[in-house]
Amino acid sequence: MTTTEPNRWTDRRSDAVSARKETYEQLRRASTWRLLAATKAPAVLAILQSTFPSGDRRLPRSELIARVGAHLPLLHDEQEDDAAEDLDPVGESRGGRSAAEYVDGWVREGYLTRRDDPQHTETTFEPSPATIDAIQFIASLEEHRPTTTQSRLQLVVQQFERLAQETETDRDVRLADLQRRRERIEAEIRDLAEGELMLPSAEASTDRLRDILQIAAELSGDFLQYREDLRAVDLHLREQILSPEGSRGEILEQLLAGDDLLGQSSVGRTFTAFFRMLNDPAQTRTTQDLVDRLLERDFSRSLGRDERERLANVFSDLYEPAQEVLDVKTELYRSLARFVRSQDFRQHRVLLEALQEAQGIALAQKDEVSTRAPFPLELDLSRVLIGSVSQHRLKDPTDPGAPAEAEVHDATSLSVEVLADLVRTNDIDLVGLTSHVNDVRGRNGQASLGDVLRERPAEQGLASVIGLMFLATYHAQEREGSTEIVTWRELDGRDYAAKVPSFYFLEDVPVE
Repeated sequence: MTTTEPNRWTDRRSDAVSARKETYEQLRRASTWRLLAATKAPAVLAILQSTFPSGDRRLPRSELIARVGAHLPLLHDEQEDDAAEDLDPVGESRGGRSAAEYVDGWVREGYLTRRDDPQHTETTFEPSPATIDAIQFIASLEEHRPTTTQSRLQLVVQQFERLAQETETDRDVRLADLQRRRERIEAEIRDLAEGELMLPSAEASTDRLRDILQIAAELSGDFLQYREDLRAVDLHLREQILSPEGSRGEILEQLLAGDDLLGQSSVGRTFTAFFRMLNDPAQTRTTQDLVDRLLERDFSRSLGRDERERLANVFSDLYEPAQEVLDVKTELYRSLARFVRSQDFRQHRVLLEALQEAQGIALAQKDEVSTRAPFPLELDLSRVLIGSVSQHRLKDPTDPGAPAEAEVHDATSLSVEVLADLVRTNDIDLVGLTSHVNDVRGRNGQASLGDVLRERPAEQGLASVIGLMFLATYHAQEREGSTEIVTWRELDGRDYAAKVPSFYFLEDVPVE
């Protein structure tokens, strides 16, 4: 052996380790890993497991918030001042978050899945596949039950043997296997006829039954993944239809011909075979008879109450989630067919090409044009006023029309960081506000916030006031202990007033 061979072996091992590390880095960003690594993972997992017990796989938002709200102390009693808490996406509870905020946060993190079901007037939620995996993993640690049992090894060996027999192509070998099986059966018949009855131990039978129940429990968690995988296939097909290259024409022809491409996918074929077997009447009757016979066995009495209920309903509990997956598959197929036959994909393709063209132009100019360079086009800032019908008050003919009392809100101090965050997230026109400040200050020598708002009304309502406060914290002089009243008119036509600290602009604000 040359000296270079060990080095090559070492290099290959190093490359394999690096590749595995990269794979684990990607998995670390998955919801399952992040949930298990969260600071408040014990509380979150316990609440989700209690919120979605067996039989409650989907809950309306109001009921979900009520159930989570009943366990809020478990989340708030954790170490609130822990520095690591600030980095925990599911454990942040500074100021005491509400149950609704926790639910919305868990949806964003991928721990809950939101469903808009037309059969329900309220949005429903269910645990995501990642949450199911995390709960099953923690439950396996809690039970401390080894998986390397004799019964599981027997299941593996039996499946290997059955697969080898069913796929055997040599007729002689297959006949020999059948002959050996017949001889074993005949030997058992002779032993029984002579009165000899050999039974496995109660412990071995119980272990084997629990292993079977564990496998059945894992099936229910797979239904959630089936639905996510089917939606991923549907999205991939739509992307292929809109793509300018690839097998777009072939896919369109198949869909127009009525082919079920979702059912022909790998996940579609797997689920179809499972659903067909689950709904086979003969198979169902046979299986239920077997379950009833097992429940009558002496060794099954050592099972707990929950285990006996799971055994009695092992197949009936699979029908509803399996039907939900089938409904999702059917709706996705119909939606995809409508997308193609209605020619909607052509409009989407034109829009996609326009977006790609605009993106290409923007990327080509990103290094030449500054992000703060003035754009020679005036556009109305996008802002949508959303109101409810319940907010309208009916006119009472007997009402003399007395003015309503002004609504007064408690003052809240705003830090520089909070103002910067509001400016960043609300698209405030700082360039225009800077021009207003410099114009008013240039005529008067100095200008307060009230002076600017009186001469240049707030074009964006409260957003303009926040923008002026932000500029004042950096470029104006504050008069300690002094305040002033500023007024502005909102976009809905209503007038507002607020008490703010006194700031005076003594110099021009630099234009950035």
